[in-house]
Amino acid sequence: MRVLLVVMLLGLAMLLGACGGGGGGGGGGGTPTAANVQPISVNAGPASIANILFVSVIVCPPGSSANCQTIDHVQVDTGSTGLRLLASVVSPSLSLPQQTDVNGNPLVECVQFADGFSWGPVKLADMQVAGEQANSLQVQIIGDPAFPTIPASCSSSGPPENTVPTFGANGLLGIGLFLQDCGIACAQEAIPGAYYSCPASGCVPTALAVARQLQNPVGMFSVDNNGTIIELPSIPAAGAATVAGSLIFGIGTQPNNGLGSAKVLTTDPNTGYIATLFDGQSYSTSYIDSGSSLFFLGESLYPLCNRDAAGFYCPTTTQTLSATLQGVNAISSTANFSIVNADQAIAANPSFYAFDDLAAPAGDRSTFAWGLPFFYGRDVYTAIETRQTPGGMGPYFAF
Repeated sequence: MRVLLVVMLLGLAMLLGACGGGGGGGGGGGTPTAANVQPISVNAGPASIANILFVSVIVCPPGSSANCQTIDHVQVDTGSTGLRLLASVVSPSLSLPQQTDVNGNPLVECVQFADGFSWGPVKLADMQVAGEQANSLQVQIIGDPAFPTIPASCSSSGPPENTVPTFGANGLLGIGLFLQDCGIACAQEAIPGAYYSCPASGCVPTALAVARQLQNPVGMFSVDNNGTIIELPSIPAAGAATVAGSLIFGIGTQPNNGLGSAKVLTTDPNTGYIATLFDGQSYSTSYIDSGSSLFFLGESLYPLCNRDAAGFYCPTTTQTLSATLQGVNAISSTANFSIVNADQAIAANPSFYAFDDLAAPAGDRSTFAWGLPFFYGRDVYTAIETRQTPGGMGPYFAF
């Protein structure tokens, strides 16, 4: 079963929100240089959370370009699949069609994160980003007041993230390794905590055909549909208030998206995992994820913060480290990184929203999550399953 790998750091949101600083902006920076390039940025966003990568998308009713809405500050997430938008930011005038099951009952999705859940109906929309378009795309509308009753099998994973302040963004653009957000598992049986059929009598888990599930928007483009590249510049050791970069669609489909010298690390085709070799230990459930705001590794590798950044790692001195990422294809690449005292780093620059050296425990001894700090100063490729690229068939990461 595929795992949705998204971490929203609500404690840090409260901390930085109280400190103030930063700015919103339009969810992207710079000017596109080609039809397959979209500006992206890290900034305070709508909830003042550090290390959230934002993009703007255009959403229209299916088959219509006369009544569209630009939605900014949508988080870019290479660790999940599908477009999810907060109901409060979607104009009612769009009138996106509600999707139903075979009996005509509304379809609603529960998405369970590491720290909570989001609940909302599945609707249909056309989506535009840069010069690319995904037509008749299933979209989750999170926090839609038309579906206020949430089954316990969904809400049991933690607190709700059904508003912009709790979700941390106006939406989520899931452009990860997989074509659907659940795949064959949800097509074969009803899985609690996934898709629900919601007749008037109440919502119950339901199986859902692969084609009816949330799809990877990139996979639905007519061109440049085999993967993405995230390009972000390096940032100073102390961090930065904002960062601007580019989201490039396609791998080896245009002159601007070749692999170059990047090493291809294939992933487990079912889980999306690679391995990380660090400090004499192999972390078998590792992944590269722009939707995770920190490095997450191990259980108790360093002292924990005991002030505002409680739960983060707070080593007494900056740790200058190195690890080896290894694909299923046995190809490996070394990455150098640092972990700082999070209490001190945030206190020194309370108006900064980009840090490349914050980390926290993963909660187990096998997980190493290479979150957004990994992306600063690198071109990171995410190739979609079953799609051909110059580096072979996805799924894989490359950098």
